[in-house]
Amino acid sequence: MSLVRRAVAPLLVALVAGGALGGLPVARAAPPDAAAALLAMADGIVAQVASARGLAPKRKLQKGVLSRQAISDRLMARIKKEYSPEDIRAEERVLKRLGLLDPAVDYEKAVVDLLMEQVAGFYDPFERKLFIADWLDASLQRPALAHEIGHALCDQHFDLRPYATPLKEEGDRQLARAALVEGDGTAVMLEFTLAEQAADMGLQMVSDIGQLDDRFFASLSGTMGAGSMPAFDRAPRYLRETLVFPYLEGLRFVRYVRKRQPWSAIDAIYQRPPESTEQILHPEKYFARERPVAVRDVPLAPLKGWKRLRGETMGELQTRLWLETQLDAATARRAAQGWGGDRLVAWEPAEGGEIAIVHLSAWDSEADAEEFFRALRRTLAQRVRQPEGEASTRARFVVSGEAFSVEQRGARVLALLGVPEQLLGSIAEDVWRTWKAPKPN
Repeated sequence: MSLVRRAVAPLLVALVAGGALGGLPVARAAPPDAAAALLAMADGIVAQVASARGLAPKRKLQKGVLSRQAISDRLMARIKKEYSPEDIRAEERVLKRLGLLDPAVDYEKAVVDLLMEQVAGFYDPFERKLFIADWLDASLQRPALAHEIGHALCDQHFDLRPYATPLKEEGDRQLARAALVEGDGTAVMLEFTLAEQAADMGLQMVSDIGQLDDRFFASLSGTMGAGSMPAFDRAPRYLRETLVFPYLEGLRFVRYVRKRQPWSAIDAIYQRPPESTEQILHPEKYFARERPVAVRDVPLAPLKGWKRLRGETMGELQTRLWLETQLDAATARRAAQGWGGDRLVAWEPAEGGEIAIVHLSAWDSEADAEEFFRALRRTLAQRVRQPEGEASTRARFVVSGEAFSVEQRGARVLALLGVPEQLLGSIAEDVWRTWKAPKPN
């Protein structure tokens, strides 16, 4: 639920530079002696990006030119430093238990394949250095550099290291913060590209992201992948969606602000970054200061002796993707709205074997909780291929001694997945009694 977010995606770079505004460019290797030209190109772009973004450089930008393999090696080293094999395996088991990944998928390989395909030049806030890809076509190189130089300038003003540091067991907040950073970089890249195209053609065009209408964003969404990125096209939907979210939905978030206010309003958001994907998907909730409910988990007496494998906050985005494993997108989207907060914890039996998941969610109202309950009941029923039943606030399904259940109490919903049938009732009551989910503010 967090590993894929370390990938670097030039997908929107390609779409903005060509896919949505013309023909999709093809990346090709640059001549061996092109490093000096690339460094000079970057120097020339810094002033343009600084002017567009309204952030003057505080120091000279450190930069270097690397091959695809060298950049890939750096990113892989960062992943290995931040995530142990045990972390990756635990994440994979949770995603498969939720139905977000097919049991046959090799999660680490799927992410690495995506990473190798998506890797491009990037700015590293820990080294405070821009690494320029030496293989991109010139039509991609300038917007890609604008994107990363935008990050570099933001780092000089706001310090992006906390944004690049993994938030263990807070995946939703991490994804929201990534959306601010990547939405900022993508918007800068877009404004830079539009300005260059307008100058080339001698035309008056839209000058900032706030002037673009929904049709432009629909064109971006509709051309994702476009057959040009095989690993992206064949990746599980969950991985594709979480990879693209910071770029596309982050761009929508920035556009929401830029329609009303100058770039300085985005600057202020770095002082109080978004806390949930709900705030990115519904920017009005960020500005209304509708904070997520902090659902607190504690050890469960019926699972004494079991190992706590990992905890996580799913948030509105991942909750929606969970429902979309069995339901149509419109139904899942409606049911995930009204999310207030949640906590997922996975446990492993002492003797090993399949994990059990406990997920408690808080909703803005009882009506929101009821809509989610009904959607999740249908999701679980279709997953285990059993009738969903008629119960209004509780449903349970048993498969080979494992229980899958969902229950609504007021504005909260409890889901149990893969717990031993004989422990179902005691686990549920212990969660309701001991886990804390205050009312949304």
